[in-house]
Amino acid sequence: MSEKLLEIKPILPQNREAAIELVNQFFRMVNKLPLDGIFKIRPRAAAKMVDIYLKLRATDKVLFIGGFIEEELVSLLIARVEEKPYLIEDKNLFIDLAVTKQGKRKSGYMKPLVQETFRYAKEKGILAVELRAISENEGAVEFWKKMGFDPFYVRFRKSVE
Repeated sequence: MSEKLLEIKPILPQNREAAIELVNQFFRMVNKLPLDGIFKIRPRAAAKMVDIYLKLRATDKVLFIGGFIEEELVSLLIARVEEKPYLIEDKNLFIDLAVTKQGKRKSGYMKPLVQETFRYAKEKGILAVELRAISENEGAVEFWKKMGFDPFYVRFRKSVE
């Protein structure tokens, strides 16, 4: 029995529905986390996000890639170039979202997308890749540390009542 290989490809308009479903899976998981009661992702946010990045993918400012097993989208990563003219590094690549399909997590389908992100950053002369992870999402925090990311900022949040 031969193992099917993961292929990394750009997310294209024909992948829109599969990408929306994958992003929705992530957003539903985030909305179930015991956060501050205010932070909730809106309905239809996944469709809006995917549509925005499908439009922006033609620019030199975004990376919108998926991991495919044959035609099935099993993982997805969205990153954007952030201009930082006030810093010596000038710009960085910020990962907005990285998600693997339910039932396929911990199968190694995200690591190649992250490696492609590093390759893309080097090609663009970008010195650093950044992201945010919700501290309650312990699996994600653990994954990013294993990928060589170090905590850098501490982002605080307080509700004002």
